[in-house]
Amino acid sequence: MENIQMLDYFKSLNGDILNDVKAMFKEEVHKAGENIFLEGDKSKGIYFVAEGTVKVYKSSKDGREQILKLIYPGDSFNDVTVFAKDVNPASADSVTDVKLYLLSRESMVALIYKHPEVSLNIIRSMAEKLRYLTNAIEDLSLKHTQERIAKILLLFEGRKLSQKIIADIAGTAREVVSRALKDFASQNIIKLDKRDIIILDKKKLEDLGE
Repeated sequence: MENIQMLDYFKSLNGDILNDVKAMFKEEVHKAGENIFLEGDKSKGIYFVAEGTVKVYKSSKDGREQILKLIYPGDSFNDVTVFAKDVNPASADSVTDVKLYLLSRESMVALIYKHPEVSLNIIRSMAEKLRYLTNAIEDLSLKHTQERIAKILLLFEGRKLSQKIIADIAGTAREVVSRALKDFASQNIIKLDKRDIIILDKKKLEDLGE
């Protein structure tokens, strides 16, 4: 098992604690596009991403998706089910091939009781997640579509994002994203290079996202 100090919950912890954590982990591997869990199902616990990218999302009755967050190596998801209701509040799929570490609710609670110093990292991580979701709600409620797309490009700069994923995060149609990206490219704000989106003028993109 790789160095788990890369995971936000366990940064700066000593070897004894890390050994206890490693003993509690269960490893899961998923191919790109596979479902990890569904909204409403009983939670298996908290997941940590070791490799790859995961999307956490809500689905409407007509099949439309709203991506709540993309999860990258070092981050966790489904945290709330460990500390509150034990039902998955959203669904999760692998965007790429992924390697995950799963920690059950019972194991997480036992770890906190045995090593209270873990709690500070958990609080810090949960606070960051709350800030992210607060900003996401503000963007969806108050910002125009082009503003949301500009902010997404800045937030995920250097990451590979398909137009569908951008659309699902922005809460709009793929065609709208395509038009916005072409408009940005015509102003030399970004460059579209096959599947890559390269930011050429970060200041202009920041102005658009405000």
